[in-house]
Amino acid sequence: MKLMRIEKRKLIELVLVVGLSLTLTLVTGMAGFAQDKISLIFRQNDSPADATGLSEAVQEFDRKHPNIKVQYEVVPWSDALTQFVREAGVGGGPDVLQLAFVWTMDLAKAGTLVKLNPLFEKYPLPRGIDDFVALELGKMGDDVYGIPWTTDTFAMIYRKDFFAKAGIVGFPDDSWSHFKEVAKKLTEDRDGDGIIDRYGFAFPAGSGPTGGMWFLVNYFIWSHGYTFMKQNGDGTWQLGVDAEAIAEAMRYFNSFFEEGISPRSLIAVDSWGDPEILHGLAKGDFAMGFMPPQSFRAAMDANPQAPLASAQVPAGRVTRRTHLGGRTLAINKNTKHLKESWELLKWMCSEHVFETYYRQQFSAQKTLLEKVSYASEYEGYVKLIPQAQTFYEYIVSPVRVQTMWSLTNREFAAVYSGQKSVERASKDLLEAIEEALQEATGKS
Repeated sequence: MKLMRIEKRKLIELVLVVGLSLTLTLVTGMAGFAQDKISLIFRQNDSPADATGLSEAVQEFDRKHPNIKVQYEVVPWSDALTQFVREAGVGGGPDVLQLAFVWTMDLAKAGTLVKLNPLFEKYPLPRGIDDFVALELGKMGDDVYGIPWTTDTFAMIYRKDFFAKAGIVGFPDDSWSHFKEVAKKLTEDRDGDGIIDRYGFAFPAGSGPTGGMWFLVNYFIWSHGYTFMKQNGDGTWQLGVDAEAIAEAMRYFNSFFEEGISPRSLIAVDSWGDPEILHGLAKGDFAMGFMPPQSFRAAMDANPQAPLASAQVPAGRVTRRTHLGGRTLAINKNTKHLKESWELLKWMCSEHVFETYYRQQFSAQKTLLEKVSYASEYEGYVKLIPQAQTFYEYIVSPVRVQTMWSLTNREFAAVYSGQKSVERASKDLLEAIEEALQEATGKS
């Protein structure tokens, strides 16, 4: 009996030891599994209102990929470029990140981004790389470093109630002159006190170096067959516009102030998102405006009852043209998980994400722009994007875009304020750009 008790005790001890060993093995194995879970960082730069649904899209990606955990980061546009450059320089930064179209090429040249050709060749995008607009802004030669993600442009905004009351059927997008005629008709002294209290058109006419006048000027001259910079067949560059064409644009926009169609207070406004413009449209102080979709949403939010809609910009003598802005998605050169980062990038570009989570932004894919249903208020933007062109030619020209932008706003504002005549300002603008071109190319 004593022997049996000893054997029984040894058996219990053996079972306990084996059980403890199995427990330790299981815990260690689970810890190893947890450590094997891949962590990625996805970074975007838009405000919460403009990025609604993105965090939910990331969460669904996590559920579909249980071996991956994505951290969702937000860095404001004002800090995004400098922060990424700083992080990339020391081996850090997010795995997948949102970039402005115009940043991608410079970051690729700096060696901070992954060349994506091998990835989309091995793991293709659903509709192929050619379905994306503005791809040239994410390329160096034939090498792709950024996938166009979302796109936008500027459109005309108008109050449908004012159009209906004035008996105006359809938006006057057939010509710039017709547009002005309607804007003048909509300008009104509503209370009969001799003071205009509803203006026909609101636009940012300030002289600031990044102000919105630059976009309107380009739309106008492009529609008449001109451009600020033009590359010749031999690779050299020259101005693609003359003083007469610039003077025509100056006279046209200045006439809105001279004829009381736009208030002179706008000469001090640089931003299309300025409260004077947004709240003016919302309250009914303006019948029409000019802005990107983000500002349009802000105007609608300011007064949900205001019947606002978007429309195409007017056509010129040659064509109708706006600029194509937007954002790319890229992969950080420092990522340790290239294949998984590409899977995340593809997911964020998918039809499911745009249809389910991200419908306040326009896809940079031609197919999705047609397939995804957008609210009727955005009809103007949807129509304009296929007709838009990028600033690619300006970006690759010897003259910095910011130089042309700043000079253009300065000289147009000088006309509006009466500091210069149209003849003087148009000549000064082109001479300044020509001087910048000569300096950049080493010619005198």
